[in-house]
Amino acid sequence: MKEFDSLLEVADRLLAPNGCPWDLEQNFFTLQPFLLEEAYEVLEAIDSGEDTKIFEELGDLLYLILFYGKMAEKAKRFTIEDILLTVKEKLIRRHPHIFGESEVKNSEEVVARWDAIKKEEVGHLSRKSALDGVPERMPLMAKAQKVLKKMKKMKYPFEEEGSLNEEEAGQEILKIILKAERGGVDSEGALRRTLCELEATFRSWEKG
Repeated sequence: MKEFDSLLEVADRLLAPNGCPWDLEQNFFTLQPFLLEEAYEVLEAIDSGEDTKIFEELGDLLYLILFYGKMAEKAKRFTIEDILLTVKEKLIRRHPHIFGESEVKNSEEVVARWDAIKKEEVGHLSRKSALDGVPERMPLMAKAQKVLKKMKKMKYPFEEEGSLNEEEAGQEILKIILKAERGGVDSEGALRRTLCELEATFRSWEKG
């Protein structure tokens, strides 16, 4: 795609010895805050429903990924081709029902097959808990939901309390935060500590 190649040429120009002074000062760590910021801006654009904002913010996020790739090439660590080939091979490997001869009946079987294949991959074999691999720096609410989802997959015994739709969930969360505020409680701190305790309990439960 000529547009993709053209964008790579822009990145090369910015990172050339006579390129942009700011770009040349960056490294893997200095760009981390921008990576988070761009991801949040994509989410905000999607929530707005405005396509021009969505593709603009996706473009910013894409360029930042390419920026990382170009910095890695410059430092002889890895290449953009490594990034593209790795994700392509991963997608093909985890979709044998599309690229192989396996068959699945529904999306639930797709997810189950995906998880099974993932467990056999290098980097996952050393994991001792279903919670290993959950990023510690995830936003707390997103992390809590991911942890609970993994625990549910492992048949951890939760008390069944029904379900909520999106609007109901949002309202209930706001009510809880308001009640915590009235009680002088830091909602995020309370959730972080409670989640940490729950994770420890789950890890012990996993060991039997």
